[in-house]
Amino acid sequence: MTPPPTLHGTLKTVLLRSRLETPDLPRELARGRRQPQAWQKRRLIMVAADHPARGTLAASGDPWAMGHRVDLLWRLAEVLSQPGVDGILATPDVVEDLLVLNDWGGRQGGVDFLTDKVIVGSMNRSGLEGAVFELDDRITAYTAKTMGTMRLDGGKLLLRLDPHNPAGVLTLQAVARAVAQLDRWNLPAFIEPISVPLDTAHMIRLIGVATGLGPSSIQRWLKLPWVEDGDFRRLLDATTCPVLLLGGANPGGPEDLSTRTAQAMAAGEQVRGVMMGRGILYPADGASPIDAVRRLVAVVKEREEEMVAWLPPAFTP
Repeated sequence: MTPPPTLHGTLKTVLLRSRLETPDLPRELARGRRQPQAWQKRRLIMVAADHPARGTLAASGDPWAMGHRVDLLWRLAEVLSQPGVDGILATPDVVEDLLVLNDWGGRQGGVDFLTDKVIVGSMNRSGLEGAVFELDDRITAYTAKTMGTMRLDGGKLLLRLDPHNPAGVLTLQAVARAVAQLDRWNLPAFIEPISVPLDTAHMIRLIGVATGLGPSSIQRWLKLPWVEDGDFRRLLDATTCPVLLLGGANPGGPEDLSTRTAQAMAAGEQVRGVMMGRGILYPADGASPIDAVRRLVAVVKEREEEMVAWLPPAFTP
């Protein structure tokens, strides 16, 4: 699923001109955006796109899938335009590009895919994939202050921990400080604990750590992986925080993803939905991202929705 060649060039030109001629436009659009109300009470489908900022580009067998920025943005715009999709998790560059494209698309008669959507900013991206310092994951993207002034809806923090790697204590300290800053700005914290190795026993311990980090657990959400070696309910028993299911590096095709999501949702009302990236944007079986998200809407929201296009069919660059 890629934009037509002529549209690809148009989108890249729109973004380049904005960066050169109206660099403050994303900030203005963010501050003027209508934010969602009472989203914490809903079941959520959130699409994640913070992978490139830590050098993670592979998806569905293509090692460079997320390295094509306009293609990624096109997929995000199409997915966010679908009924039942609640918002996005991303780094500043992706959020700013989407704000500009949403504004431009609206003037072409396209779907407004950011009004009333939950926008969660990704904060710690220094743990570059494959680097010797991968588990030393400090705040290198959004800060709580930036998200607060831009009227975003929350901040996400990755907490990858290997008990045999001393860098973990630096990540713990960075995440705890960021949680305190989010609390001062009255912003929800979405923490993604990932144990090394990834198994039920290590995850249960790390969930306890993630729940207890920082001066307060108010407005704390956890983003949890599916662990193949155990019962998902055991992970839920380790915390009272609301949980969103993540897709992971090998999420499978839309059918696998929706089946796993249904099993997680059935584990208890504590599971409030999903926050997934590659499984939605780059389905393993070559299916359309729109089809992948439509299946998730049927599972998480328990309703069927018709697919829509971001830009009107009559639009020509």
